[in-house]
Amino acid sequence: PPFLKITAFASTSTHDDFELGFTQENLKNFAHDLSIGFELEVLNMESLNSGSWPLPLNVSENEAIAVNLPVGSFFNYSLPLPMVLRFVKHLCPKIVVSVDRGCNRMDAPFPFRVINGLQSYSGLLESMDAVSVNLDTQLKIERYLLQPGIEKLVMSRHGSNERLPPWRSLFLSSGFSPLTFSNFTESQADCLLHRTPVQGFHIEKRHSTLVLCWQRKELVSISAWRC
Repeated sequence: PPFLKITAFASTSTHDDFELGFTQENLKNFAHDLSIGFELEVLNMESLNSGSWPLPLNVSENEAIAVNLPVGSFFNYSLPLPMVLRFVKHLCPKIVVSVDRGCNRMDAPFPFRVINGLQSYSGLLESMDAVSVNLDTQLKIERYLLQPGIEKLVMSRHGSNERLPPWRSLFLSSGFSPLTFSNFTESQADCLLHRTPVQGFHIEKRHSTLVLCWQRKELVSISAWRC
């Protein structure tokens, strides 16, 4: 049977242990339902700053490595995205999947970043209301996603006039090249979307990116890269 091992990086100084435990339990249950062996290891994100590579990831030669990189996560730490990309290249992954929720626009002035972030979160709340998310789930999303995200927008150390290049430009300058999604992948996205019996959601294809939108508001975009 297949076996999945996830190594997650989180800031142990700011991350909620309950949230990590909740995430791990959900992933374990999901893997059990699919009859997939599963292991989760959490490493301190600050260890990337030490420069002591390679880190103890315990990767064997017969394992295929895939990287899921939510680019917005790194804008809230003193961890430069170019350094993270160098570490990812060091792993020699088969594929890098980048997730962008559109909340973090570090290439824009600070007032625009706050307004853009609030608009993004309001679109997420509206979409949750549309699909009638149960109250317990909605409260968890608000507590662990929206509230911390808004606080970081206003109070983070990047809340100055510091501006960074667009993250896609950083990917390209670091030696990553975008991959074009296959027709099968696009069909899968459409199939998942049609399973939601609510009007208002749609998927847009923008160059090498798939974007999930709610009433013309961008919720999340996905792109794939090779290094």
